[in-house]
Amino acid sequence: MDRRNLIFSSCMAGLGILALVLIRQFDAPMFQDASVDASFFPTVIAIAIIGLSVAIVIQDKLKAANHSQPIFSKRALMGMGFLFGYAIAIHFAGYLLATLTAFTIYLLACKIRKPTYYLTAWTFVAAIYYLFGEVFVIALPQGIWF
Repeated sequence: MDRRNLIFSSCMAGLGILALVLIRQFDAPMFQDASVDASFFPTVIAIAIIGLSVAIVIQDKLKAANHSQPIFSKRALMGMGFLFGYAIAIHFAGYLLATLTAFTIYLLACKIRKPTYYLTAWTFVAAIYYLFGEVFVIALPQGIWF
């Protein structure tokens, strides 16, 4: 079994379980007329994280090859830095501007040249923004600057 997969899956499953415990403490918002409460989406995501972590362990057990890889690769560290920067950008610029910028930077970093990829990413971000704001009546983060 690959040590990296076991460590990563255990950490993610642990964080998912911790999230499920903490989600129960969310207050019910009294100012929103939403069809779901504040704990619905975080619960779905936490359960998905736990399920995917278990799937990684099972898949690794079923693999015949037993080669070990370093726990943190250069690409993984770049991804963590990208997500950290995105989280900071959401705080200052809000969901819409930060996500549009993050998708664009990510596609540029991956050297994607097809305009349809950019158009699809921007359309997806706008659709999510509309879906949460108008259909679910759940406000996405507004930044300090905007």
